[in-house]
Amino acid sequence: MTISGGAGEVKGEEPPVRSSTPFEKAEELFHSGQFIDAKIYYQSYVQGSPSGPNAETAYFRLGQIDQQIGSCSTAISFYYLLQNKFPDSAYLHPVRMHLAECQMELGHYAEAEDLFREIVMVDPDKKAQWQAMHYLGQLDEKRFDYANALAKLTRLHVESEDAEIRGKADDLLQEIIDEKLGQTQVVSLIQKFRTGFPVDKLLLKLLSFYRVERDRGNYRATLMEFFRLFPDHPERPRLEKYLKQVDENPSNVLRVGVVVPLTGNLSVTGQRVLQGVQLAVNLQNQKERGKFELVVKNSSAGRPVAQSVEELAADPNMIAIIGPVLSEDVRDSAAVARKYQIPIFSPTASAPGLPELNEFVFRNAMTRDLQGRFLAQYAVNDLGLRRFVILYPTEAYGVELTEVFSNEVRSLGGEIVASVSYDRSQTDFKGQILEIGGMADDDLKKLTQEQIANQTGSKDFGKPGHYSRPLVQMGLWTEGKIDNLKVDLELSYDAIFMPGVYDRVGLIIPQLVFYNIDDVTLLGGSGWNSPELIAIAGKYLKKGYFVDGFFPASEQPEVQTFMQNYKNTFGEDPTILSAQSYDTANIILHLLHSNADNRIKMRTQLNQVRDFPGVSGRTTILPSGEAEKHLFSLSFKKKKIIQVN
Repeated sequence: MTISGGAGEVKGEEPPVRSSTPFEKAEELFHSGQFIDAKIYYQSYVQGSPSGPNAETAYFRLGQIDQQIGSCSTAISFYYLLQNKFPDSAYLHPVRMHLAECQMELGHYAEAEDLFREIVMVDPDKKAQWQAMHYLGQLDEKRFDYANALAKLTRLHVESEDAEIRGKADDLLQEIIDEKLGQTQVVSLIQKFRTGFPVDKLLLKLLSFYRVERDRGNYRATLMEFFRLFPDHPERPRLEKYLKQVDENPSNVLRVGVVVPLTGNLSVTGQRVLQGVQLAVNLQNQKERGKFELVVKNSSAGRPVAQSVEELAADPNMIAIIGPVLSEDVRDSAAVARKYQIPIFSPTASAPGLPELNEFVFRNAMTRDLQGRFLAQYAVNDLGLRRFVILYPTEAYGVELTEVFSNEVRSLGGEIVASVSYDRSQTDFKGQILEIGGMADDDLKKLTQEQIANQTGSKDFGKPGHYSRPLVQMGLWTEGKIDNLKVDLELSYDAIFMPGVYDRVGLIIPQLVFYNIDDVTLLGGSGWNSPELIAIAGKYLKKGYFVDGFFPASEQPEVQTFMQNYKNTFGEDPTILSAQSYDTANIILHLLHSNADNRIKMRTQLNQVRDFPGVSGRTTILPSGEAEKHLFSLSFKKKKIIQVN
């Protein structure tokens, strides 16, 4: 085994024969990986035999162990002790490497540099020399001396015969070029190295700067310089495609990409998204439409979606991409967006955490997080509700909404009294309803009569698990009998949140009424937004509110105009996907006409969108790239769904 990388490392041989001497026991433990126990025996040995026949090895091992466990200061003391006590030791060359590594780890860069330079000059092990050269390149990088770092790493690339070290050098060189160099530095380094490696990589980096700036002239000139210097480079075919993109757009017209599935199982979804985008484009006036082109890619064409995104992103006139549609495709494309520094703006992907992937990922979709928070705020702040029971399905939609709603209610000073789950396949919800305090008529009257006869009080709502109690509205007590008894069920909570879908919610509501939970506010998410809920639950829908990201029957002027234009254009009503896509396209086009004429300006201005009047809700883009939307609060009236906010 090896406990320290780099040249001069000491690798374990076969474990020695078991013995009782401290040194032999230490070696046995060391080679079996039990370093802390080995350290005790090595220390015991050098204390008893500080100049013994195995003292050199013991001091070296003690240094190795401390270096391995991150105690570099102590390791250095052991290495110096070895150097001083045994100036002719066979360990002197590896000790020099370990000392340099420890000094570098401790941030003592000057001391480390002296040692690494000495290794390059005098170490007989060629691999150790190359390893030291790599460390010197790292030191230059840490000091922001990128020119010297690249010079050393280039030398390793050209001269080193060790594939591992050469690979590490290439990786560090690429990292410096990709992450550390500005445009001026890249130009200066190209002039310094002039040709060969790493000029090819520097030219590719320079291309990325000109692409981001949409500097057509310099972009094309850099491509031609690359072809001149590297006529047989493996990147040439790809770069020739870049040149073709530029030459096919001599007017330098701005482009907006769209990546949607147009074939296969998701073709209907893709078509609805594309129609929303197309409508936004069609409603631009002639002058506005002349400023840009829409380029559409089919994301279900039998190849990775990220590849379609990359083809669009490589075009320097492409300033933003609408899509992808699916959350997993957004994840797969996030690295491409960052590589090409182009905003990808999904109108539909709703999985948690997507905008956090990097600063170039945006979305304009109604997420479960948004639904849960918005509904909780509406319930507490607008409806004045404080105590809630949650009845949720054990599926991702219900579980996620339950968690978000609960957290937001508590943050607003509300209380979750109980949270009860059900299986999505259920049709009988008696068990769950009884668990939250429901009670059938006969049981309710029987309990009331027993309490009156025994002169016992009702349950105290202050105790856990007490969610309901009888509330006598009317009754006549004569000769031990109660006539005309009318009893309601008093609840310890104000509302029931049911983050399910309309088919099951429609079955639950009448059963709630049957068990006398009939005067409580019911709350739901977008899964309620279907006329089928009214058809199933019917007259039992009394006080119900839910939220959604789009409401076709809204009286808001922008929604009605959108509905009319969409139907006139496509002959059908839009869905929420069409609405969100329409808003996404309009946000991008609005910024484009506000001088966001390259992808960096577009990204910056996307982060500054505030209260955009979208048909899918007033929209603000947060610094994370997430859309904060003012959703539609909906309710029921005369067997119709109505907007209430």
